Amino acid sequence: MKEVKRKKHIFKDNIQTLVIGGVTVFIVLFLLIYNNINTSKTYTVVNGHVEKISDLVGYVLKDESVISIDNNISAIPVIEQGKRVFNNEIIAIYKNDKYDEYLAKVDALDKEIQTLIVDLPETYSNDINNINDEISKLTKEATQTTSYVKMQEYKKKIDDLAYKKVSILGNLSPAGSKIRELIEQRESLEENSKNLGNSINATRSGIVTYKIDGLENVISYNDILKYNETDLDNIILHYSNNNTNNFGIKIIDNFKCYLLVKEKRGENDKYIKEGRKYNIKLTDNGLEAISCTLEKNIETDEYNYSIFSISNSIENFVDNRTLNVEVVWTSVEGKAVPKNAMYRNDEKGYDFVTIVTGGEYTNIPVKIVISSDNMCIVENYEEEELQSLGIEDTVDLNVYDMLLVSSN
Repeated sequence: MKEVKRKKHIFKDNIQTLVIGGVTVFIVLFLLIYNNINTSKTYTVVNGHVEKISDLVGYVLKDESVISIDNNISAIPVIEQGKRVFNNEIIAIYKNDKYDEYLAKVDALDKEIQTLIVDLPETYSNDINNINDEISKLTKEATQTTSYVKMQEYKKKIDDLAYKKVSILGNLSPAGSKIRELIEQRESLEENSKNLGNSINATRSGIVTYKIDGLENVISYNDILKYNETDLDNIILHYSNNNTNNFGIKIIDNFKCYLLVKEKRGENDKYIKEGRKYNIKLTDNGLEAISCTLEKNIETDEYNYSIFSISNSIENFVDNRTLNVEVVWTSVEGKAVPKNAMYRNDEKGYDFVTIVTGGEYTNIPVKIVISSDNMCIVENYEEEELQSLGIEDTVDLNVYDMLLVSSN
């Protein structure tokens, strides 16, 4: 009887030992799994793109022509800054005695017309009310500027609106009326003013600007693609150290200009190809990327000098010598993978990712096509490439696969 009790006691001790051991193993496994979950996360593969971008200073090389003017006489802009003009079109007018006399006659006529307008019904024309509102708005804006050029631009806009208003009134007024008679006199003055001999005409078509900085003769535009690195460094030196901004008149070719960038040689060298189109972003004004063609690249031991041609959006460069730009050297689309999801098999010399499927982990060898600071575009190896690496029975990486990503 004692022997039976002793066996029962031994059996109970064994059960307790097994239970304690099982619990211990469970706790250890739980901690291992918890630790793995806590130090890793997953990422779903998607189609994406990676760009190689350089933040650089761009030097704008323009075909520009300065118009000779008499600096002893005030010139009043007729065409707004940054607008296109045709060859021989009136750009500005000298403020001489003839011009003052013309303005006095127009002003007197306008006052007479304005007096007659007061007697007209308010609903004479809705267009008149809209023009009056626009004139009031421009007048208010004009009082907030101190720039002579801007003030003249506002004056020109207001004068144009006033003339438009007068023309509308003339069309609405019956033939032979006093208003129609005064308006016809005003139109005759406007037409005759073009023959006063005090106008400044465009010497070519292009974009007009009233800012002169003294750098207009630094380059020979037609020889830009013949320049060497010494010539280009000279341009960079002059353009970087100039703050001059005087009143003058010049016209810039609105069909083409060049953009010069200088960058230290490095990993982007392989993407620099003459004749290739690139996107350049103007970071100073937040505009969309502009398409440019790399016309010439000069390689030295230390730098690349790249000259791009630009044939659109030239109006954004009218008064700029230098700009902060982002040059997009290449942009590659494909399977986007975080860098911390990439692992390396140093023994066989290839990169791989680990996909998670139903709790199982599978390593897949992949090739890195291009990488940025934190992302890679990858592609699968061809069968022959896998064989040369000694890899068998692998699967391809696909979009929407879930990757194991280390958070360390």
